[in-house]
Amino acid sequence: MRLSTRYRTVFVADLAGGLTTLVMVLPFVHLAYRSTPLHATIETASGMIALLAAFLVLGRFRRTARSDDLALATALGFLACANFVFSAMPWALFSEDSMRFSAWTSLIGTTVGAAVLALSSWMPSRRLRSPKRTAGVVLITALVAYAFTAALVGLYETRLPLGFDPTTSVPPGGVHTVGSQALLVMQLVAAAFFMIAAIGFTRRGERTGDKLMTWLAASAALASFARVNYALFPSLYTQWVYVGDALRLGSYLLLLVGAAGEINRYQRSLSEAAAMDERRRIARELHDGLAQELAFVAAQGRSLSRRPDAVEIKYVAAAAERALDESRRAIALLTYSKDDPLDQALVQTVEELVDRAGCRARFDVEPGIEVSGDTREALLRIVREAVTNASRHGRADMVTVELENGNGIRLRIADNGIGFDPAALEGEPGFGLITMRTRTRALGGELRIARLPEGGTEVEVVIP
Repeated sequence: MRLSTRYRTVFVADLAGGLTTLVMVLPFVHLAYRSTPLHATIETASGMIALLAAFLVLGRFRRTARSDDLALATALGFLACANFVFSAMPWALFSEDSMRFSAWTSLIGTTVGAAVLALSSWMPSRRLRSPKRTAGVVLITALVAYAFTAALVGLYETRLPLGFDPTTSVPPGGVHTVGSQALLVMQLVAAAFFMIAAIGFTRRGERTGDKLMTWLAASAALASFARVNYALFPSLYTQWVYVGDALRLGSYLLLLVGAAGEINRYQRSLSEAAAMDERRRIARELHDGLAQELAFVAAQGRSLSRRPDAVEIKYVAAAAERALDESRRAIALLTYSKDDPLDQALVQTVEELVDRAGCRARFDVEPGIEVSGDTREALLRIVREAVTNASRHGRADMVTVELENGNGIRLRIADNGIGFDPAALEGEPGFGLITMRTRTRALGGELRIARLPEGGTEVEVVIP
């Protein structure tokens, strides 16, 4: 079962809140475990996941040049540096003397990253005039900010608190405010920023349908409760692993799921673009080669068929006309993108046909109807056949096309021509009516063809 963006965020928040409450009210639940390798692993994994997500969003920014994508990439970059550069690396490469520096630079970087993340979730999406220059300015500003933070923490490192040792005895009777007030405030501020980001990404995911925003919302909600855990049990001893660390790792794993989905969508879009390019190439070759030759044969056949003694030539000319129409259908279908809405493809197809036939078209088409690729192709072919018959055989000068989606998809093509005998549906395959009926049945629908009382023909396709 797939959850909507809102329910997924709420579910993750409820799960994290329940776990936090459980840790608070049950004294026998262990709060912290001493494991330096595990802590380093969590920091490294979190940093690498955030870095991967930052590069993915940066790639999206290079395509869209949108301000919110740049802000999101910046926020993820801050979080990646906070976990990997200022937490995992100093603790792994140096000694316990670097613990205080590592803890505070990581905390400040996370708070700033959470603030930028919240900003990116709510800021309007606008296309930047100079995306490269803006990205360069943002990068330099971020590097300067991190260098300034590192220098400031290094200067006052010995004066900064480190929370409290998890082995310190705490008076019984519930949760107590222990440790540095500065740590408590910073953790709560970071939690607030993450929750603001969760709400913003939930709102954006519901509005745009962007799957990455959906996973970012759930990740930010889990990260918010991780910071609440750090505020309830404010220790920055990096060799200890807390419940908050588990929640924080979970938030990055959700981010990893979103990044994997983004990679999959990007690869699929590349393959679809390559397939579309190949289809257009084939369409150009058909148009420049086969269609041109068939047009010449059809034109010569029409000219020769006007002679009184050229009875057989008429059949050759008719066959050439049908082959030319089929080549044009193939070219049109090859050039349509499956991303084009059905209503736009339908209007474009009919306009091409009536322009060629010298008649007019009137449309009453409902927008936003989504169908599968096979249904779309079949409907376009039925429309082409019906409009061609109306202009060529019915000698119509006006064609009306209607498309609606009620209990099912209903397609209607009517003309003001001379009409024809519906019995031809069984006895004259040259009209293409049997092909239309076969395509409709393949879609599980019904085809109705009737002569209009005022003259002309009506073709109606209903697909449940």
